[in-house]
Order: sequence, then structure tokens, then C-alpha cells
Amino acid sequence: MRKTVAVVITASLIPLLLSACGGGGGGSKKASLQGSQGASRSAACSSQPVKGGNLVYERQAEVQTLDPLNILNGNGDIFSYNLIYGGLVRSDPNGGTNLQPALADRWKVSPDGKTYTFHLRPGIKFSNGQPVTAEDVAWTLNNFGNPKVNAAMSSVALGYGNATVVDPSTVRVQLKQPVAAFLYNISIWPAFILPKNLVEKQGKAFYKHPVGTGPFMVKEYVKGSHITYVRNPNYWEAGKPYLDSVRFNFATDANSRILALRGGSAQIMDGVPFSQINSLQSDKNVEIQSAKVPLFMGLWLNHARKPFTDINVRKAMQYAFDRQKMNQDIFHGLGRIPNSVLMGLRYDAPYSTVQPYSYDLAKAKALMKQSKYPNGFSTTLQYPSGYDYYKQLVLLMQQELGAIGIKVKLIEEDPATTTSKFLAIKYDMTFPFPSYTSDVVVPDEYATFLADPSNGLNGFFSNWKDPAIQKMVQKFTTTLSDSARAKQWPQIQKALYEQTPVINVMNYPYVNAHSANTCGTAIDALGSDHLEDTWFAAKS
Repeated sequence: MRKTVAVVITASLIPLLLSACGGGGGGSKKASLQGSQGASRSAACSSQPVKGGNLVYERQAEVQTLDPLNILNGNGDIFSYNLIYGGLVRSDPNGGTNLQPALADRWKVSPDGKTYTFHLRPGIKFSNGQPVTAEDVAWTLNNFGNPKVNAAMSSVALGYGNATVVDPSTVRVQLKQPVAAFLYNISIWPAFILPKNLVEKQGKAFYKHPVGTGPFMVKEYVKGSHITYVRNPNYWEAGKPYLDSVRFNFATDANSRILALRGGSAQIMDGVPFSQINSLQSDKNVEIQSAKVPLFMGLWLNHARKPFTDINVRKAMQYAFDRQKMNQDIFHGLGRIPNSVLMGLRYDAPYSTVQPYSYDLAKAKALMKQSKYPNGFSTTLQYPSGYDYYKQLVLLMQQELGAIGIKVKLIEEDPATTTSKFLAIKYDMTFPFPSYTSDVVVPDEYATFLADPSNGLNGFFSNWKDPAIQKMVQKFTTTLSDSARAKQWPQIQKALYEQTPVINVMNYPYVNAHSANTCGTAIDALGSDHLEDTWFAAKS
């Protein structure tokens, strides 16, 4: 049984603890990101890529399963899936927001947007040398569309009908309704193509030694320690991957990741603390890489708990948070104050159209007086352990909510526990995951998660619903015209923001670091590495 740690802190201790937590206090120097979403800018990387070498990647999230239809640990699992498997289409490895052909080299969409015909690349194979067939694709996509099989991500398959084999290299997908984000939805792991015969024969045992179409294959997996991948000799991109192997070391402690990178035992680390960016950028042997990806600090509210059914309470909380202070003290100036309850996504309206909630303590207090809880109330806030920025953030939030009469008991739990309680809706307020990203660059996924109860997710595990917003979202997700969607989304964004079912505390960039001679380290628009493009230059 995992131990739950209840943290009860008095207001007098907060200033001391805020300055003591690893991210730094109010007097901290503002960080300056000089990195980029593209590949390494090092002069050593100006030559042509060369093959060979073994890359060690220090990662804060552990791989917990290799089964893409039963994800357990968010990005910890997803980054592994991206190495082992592949789909018909994929995100642009260099950070663009448009999709690229992958296992399918072309496709055709019917005028009504309900029929997609995909043509497979000639000669594509799984990592064991077995040809990828239309039967494998149709079988995989029909599992993607089956909520009993794809239970974890069934909402991205809303509107899916069925896939049929046209010929050995052609698959036709029929949708029940137009789905504007369909290609984005099948670019991610629940739709990664698997070998039908092997999965049906081996069952769950298949995922101990999986076969896929990704750039690497699993060699060794030691739970709680590391996972090692080796080059897939049958990968479809000619000449790639360049590396012989990739090893993910699971290291939740940021200092240990930094020491491994600076000491040379690792070549890439993720989860660079904001407080360490300037220091790492001053190291000539290290490069910082940043990406504007849809990351946000989402505070979930349980709308089955009466205080949070009161919109005046929710709005009071929005006005009680001093996001400028949060950004300076915790995110070192690198955050972006949100004007949406969700992460930053395509079609988002600017500040001039949807204004952010500003810090206004008087207005927050007035809203509390107008609520059913004029004298305040007591509640709890769960957050994942092992992350200094969360410790800082919840302490500041506890203080600011206390100023409007909301007494918050902080509960620090291991990430698996916060997630499991979130999925069971057993919380008052929670930060359910160490980090949150959208899986697609368009808003359809999270808007559907949150506002369309037909997906069975109960307002994305918040017990929130709003029939008017639900209708707006359903119209948006079935509208095919990009220009029409660009007009519809800001209205939904504004409606969600005014209702505040979830509180977006801050948007912030994805930051990792790598050795200066590690080249080809581009990050796509969702924050995923494409290690098939990575290679080592000779050290100067």
C-alpha cells in the first residue's frame, strides 16, 4: 500500500518554506530561455549525421506499461510508445503543427468527411521483418474504435465507425459522423499499428517483447530502473535511426538528472527545473532546449462537492490567485498567464478577446460574500510528491485562498495515488498528474474530455457538465471547415473560462537539456522527442 502524507502548514511558515523549496523564492533571478524547439544549434552539429553510439536519457517519469491501449503513466509511457510503435500519420518532428505521412504515404477524404482511404507505403515492415498489411491496420483501428478495448482513450474515437480492407495495401475507414480531428486522433498511441497475428496469439505476453514499426525495439526493461531500446533494422525511414541504442533511466530527482548530464553519464535529461536553467545555459558542454507545447498547471475541482458547484466560489478563486507572483517566484518568469481553462492550443483567442482573470483580492472577497459560503469553508488539495515546483505552488495557493476564507489542507501523495484518486473522483481539489499536455494540437481532445458527457468521463473526472457548452463543443468537433472552427473555438474558450470548471493556474514551456555534441534533438509540437533523428558529433 502506498503511504499518503498529509501536510498541514500554518500561514506563518509559508514565506520560509517558499524560499526553501528548490525552485527559489521571490528574490530569484529571472530565467532566460535561449534554447529552441528545433535541433541542436551547436557548431559540432553542422556536419552530416553519423551512425552509431548509445544514448542515455535521464527521465523523470517511469515507463510502466508497453501496452498502448492501457496507458498507466502518461508521458512516461507515451515517450516509450513513440520509440517502439508508429501510426499511419505523425506529428511534424520539427515542431510544426501539421501532420505528416508515416506508415501511410497518402490518403483521400470523401467530400462529406466521413470516409478516409489510406494507402500504405510499399515495403513497410514490423521490427521482426514481418510485412505490415492492410489487415493489421484495419484490425488495429477497429480496436482503437472499440471502447471495450480502448477504454483509456475511447473519447478520441468518438464518431468512429469501422475500418475495412480494400486490398493488401489499402484500408478504408468509415466514420459515423464528420470528425474534424480524426487524423490527429489516429496520429497518437491508441492507433499505433500492431501485428494482428502476434497480438491475438500471444495476448498480454506480446507487450513483454513488443513488435512495432517505430525506430527502436525493446532490448531490456527493468521496472523501477531503466529500459533499453536498440535500433530497428526494418524502420521505414531510410538510414534511420542513427543511434545504436537508447536507454531511459528513471530518475525522479532533478538533481540526479543534472549530475548525470553534467558528469557525462547521460546525454539528455528532461524536466529541467526553472531555477536551474540559467546555470545550465552557462555550461559550454550543455544546451537547453525549449518548446512551446500545450503544458499547463490544471487544478481540478470536484463538482460533486458543494462549494465547487457555486460559480461565485470558482470565480473568487480565480481572482484570488496572484499569477504574476506565481510566475516570478515559481516559474522564474517563463510561464504564460492563461486566458483559458485549458492549455494553449490552436484557435485560442488572444488576451484582447478573452481577458485573463487578474489578481483582485477585493473582487474575490466580494464574490465569496455573494456565494453560498460567505464565511468560507474547509477543503483539501492533493498534489504529486517529488516535484519542488508543486510544493511551492500549493503553499502559495494555500495562502492566497486562505485570504478569502477557504482553508486548504494540503495532501502530498505519490503520483500514482493522485492519478488513481482523480480517476475515481475521490478528491476535493487536485493536481492529478505531474504534468499535463494535450495529445493533439487542436482543442478537440480536451474540449470533448471536459464538456461532452457522452464519452463517459464525467466531465473529465470532475462531475461537471453544462448542456449549452456541450452543444457548442459537439458542433465544433464535427465542423470540417478550418476557418469556421477558428471562429467557433474562441466562443467555447470564453464560455468555458467564464464557467471555470477547471482552474488553469499557469501555462509553461517544456524544457530539457542535452550535451552539446548530441545532435538532431528536435521536439515536436506536443513535446515528444524524435530520437530517430538524433546522432552524436565528435567532441571538440
